[in-house]
Amino acid sequence: MSGSRQKIRIAVVGGGIGGMALGVSLSSLSLDKVFQVDIYESTAKLTQVGAGITIWPRGWEILKNMGLEASLTERFSPDQEVPMMSVPKVGFIYRKSDQKEGVPISVVTMPGGSISYHRADLQEVLLKHISPSIQFHLSHRLTTYRQTEKGLELEFTNGEVAVCDMLIGADGINSAVRRTFLADGKNWAENEKNKSGKPVFSGTYVYRNLIDSQLIRRDAPNHQALTLPIVYCGKSKHIVAYPVSQGKLVNVLLFVSDIRQEGTYLDGPAVVENTKDDFASHFKNWEEEAHILVKRTSKPSKWAIQTLKPLDVFASGRVFLIGDAAHAMPPHLGNGAGQAIEAECDRANDAYFLSMILAKVIRQGEFSISKIADVYSAIRQPFGNFTVAATIRQGLLYEFNAPGYEDIKDGDVVPEERLNTLGKLIANGWDWTFQSMNADLQRAFSMLYGEKDLITAKL
Repeated sequence: MSGSRQKIRIAVVGGGIGGMALGVSLSSLSLDKVFQVDIYESTAKLTQVGAGITIWPRGWEILKNMGLEASLTERFSPDQEVPMMSVPKVGFIYRKSDQKEGVPISVVTMPGGSISYHRADLQEVLLKHISPSIQFHLSHRLTTYRQTEKGLELEFTNGEVAVCDMLIGADGINSAVRRTFLADGKNWAENEKNKSGKPVFSGTYVYRNLIDSQLIRRDAPNHQALTLPIVYCGKSKHIVAYPVSQGKLVNVLLFVSDIRQEGTYLDGPAVVENTKDDFASHFKNWEEEAHILVKRTSKPSKWAIQTLKPLDVFASGRVFLIGDAAHAMPPHLGNGAGQAIEAECDRANDAYFLSMILAKVIRQGEFSISKIADVYSAIRQPFGNFTVAATIRQGLLYEFNAPGYEDIKDGDVVPEERLNTLGKLIANGWDWTFQSMNADLQRAFSMLYGEKDLITAKL
């Protein structure tokens, strides 16, 4: 596209990990020279809720391709190193812990293993790599958008109005973009608009906390969670723990489930800071290693885990949905994350995938937003919905609620052979997290042009 021609206007609604990842990916491909990119964030300050993010090989490949590897390696914990697909690493260690003497379930290894970060560290790296030509607009909460002759007109609660040619909804599980997107072309009443695409409760609450590693070390100098990612499993409960911030902190998540509530609408707030819930009582008879983490958890935030019912399309016309706006899921295959880098990393996955398609189209000199939308949805929609189902299934395995394990009660002694079978099922659930997304990109390029080549040079 000639520099004298007017830039195509892209509006990104949502300045979280997904929106920032899209900004980085567009910047790394020099697409900020082709598009006018504006990111609209509802909050007055760019902050990241939650604590830890675990990145798997598929996500690391994407972050590396975005040019982030050097900045991310600077933030490794002392025992971490650059993931190499040829070197198997421990992904997670699983234990049955709802008894006084815990027993092993499985040690899941995978090519390259995993890397864990504090969410704020990842945000800092992303912001550092976004082109200054990409503008952030804070305190802009979208209410709706409409089609006009000038393009898509966006309305915000602060009274501001913006116009764009292409709209990316990266505004999370309660996406305002999704609400309008699903109602487009339908003669729905306001209550139907509100109900369509509304998230549903998974039946699980998670208590999130960052614990100073020194506190854990005082209780147990060789506690596994100081250096390794661990999942402590029990009936309708589990604990995830792993080191972040270069080992200075341990990210701890305490999950408590009532599967009878799965699929209902949430009654009450989705997030409660500094909760006073008696969460410790759920884990009172657990093994000592898990009990130490519960004891050291102080004033955690309480999150109701919600999901989305599968959407038929993720993009249409000029509007695209990425990350939780398209396929919000439990964190059981990202543990501490949500899906646009993969699970959290799938937020960046969506962003990177879309950016690569845009780069390809610009190189070819033919630009059809609706065609791009069709290709994006055709590939990302089935994969996104698959990952939602996969994460739900994984959580059921962790808590002995998966088919074939429902009979297990809290604290039951389970035969070793049966735990080994469970461990294999858990390990199999991770298989897709280390598969490259190059095949998906090749499919997309083939759908667009009948080609099989990947983009190897920046614009």
